[in-house]
Amino acid sequence: MIRGTEMNTARQITAFVVLAILAAPSLAADNDAKAFGQFQEILADINGRSFGSMQKAIDKTDLSSRIYKSRIVEDDVKQVFSLNFWQFIESGFMQKLPAEGSNVEAKLVEFAFENGKGRAAIRYALPKYEYEFQVFELRHDRRGRLKVIDWFDTRAGQMFSAEIGESLTILMPTKDATRKLILLKSPSDLQLFQVTEIYKASRDMQPPRFFEIYDEFNDELKREPFIAKYAAFMALLMKDMDRFAPTLEIFVDVFSNDPNFALVMSDYYEAIDDYDQSYALLSRFHRNFSITEGALPAKLSALALALGKLEEAEKFAVEATVDEPSLELGWWSLLRARSRSQYHSGAIEALTQLEDNFGYRLDEAKLRRDKFRGFARLVESEEYKEWRAGRD
Repeated sequence: MIRGTEMNTARQITAFVVLAILAAPSLAADNDAKAFGQFQEILADINGRSFGSMQKAIDKTDLSSRIYKSRIVEDDVKQVFSLNFWQFIESGFMQKLPAEGSNVEAKLVEFAFENGKGRAAIRYALPKYEYEFQVFELRHDRRGRLKVIDWFDTRAGQMFSAEIGESLTILMPTKDATRKLILLKSPSDLQLFQVTEIYKASRDMQPPRFFEIYDEFNDELKREPFIAKYAAFMALLMKDMDRFAPTLEIFVDVFSNDPNFALVMSDYYEAIDDYDQSYALLSRFHRNFSITEGALPAKLSALALALGKLEEAEKFAVEATVDEPSLELGWWSLLRARSRSQYHSGAIEALTQLEDNFGYRLDEAKLRRDKFRGFARLVESEEYKEWRAGRD
């Protein structure tokens, strides 16, 4: 128990004020308050699983132009898309949101807006310490209304416009359209037919049919970017680990020059307990991701710890607490990293933060019950005993 009612009350007030300040997203010094308020309406709708505010913010002409620039789309497909624009866009956006009832909400982790333009980044914290992000490009129109230009989705590894453009290429595939899309030079009629059929299987989400065709492909066709990406996804969808490992290897190799896919690749490797590859890919994504927040470095710290990279585990844990002090996971990462390396005086900083700001009481019994073995030596240290005595 903390000494004295006054001390307890003071700490509670201090913790409340600190967390209120730290919980705010990273904002540009001269950010547009009006735009911030407008995006909050969009965020509230996202968490309410509603597309209403997004639909009002999207410029149909602008987004359509981006979609058509991202991929070769046949005229008949353009006509279908134009007639059903909002159904395509709403479906594409809503299917990326966490399932209703999952209690997973989007958190705004960055907002910057200046001179009529800006961006906003939101994060989803999923089970098993997986994270997804959406980064929105924003602008004001002439009437001061907030418009969403486009957005990057880490699960897709690309801009939303490119993802919709990709879906349109497989909507009504023909051999002539396929010939324009694939990298293979001078494909045979049989190869064009096979690729057209695998596009249909991808569109209809039919993994058995997909692999029935895929198994007939030579290595060159298996390395077509769309096919390489979908093969790994379809194998995971089937929970066929025998297929998943080799298709994932091709997927990673084909997109080796594109760090935008590295986050989902990292999650894929973690699913098969290949922590070395998962760590390498997550590190790559983190280096290239322009958003400053704490969840990714906290996860990197955990992976580094699992791999015995103690210095890197502490480095990323410190980064997490500095970049996002209000993120509880960052302080747990720092506590584990410093406990494992027996830097007990440093671990006290994390213990104090977790007790003062997140409502824990980390006594000896609680820490010993934890599955993390590094806490056993921590509670036996003089630093911990002195710290605990000073707070009881």
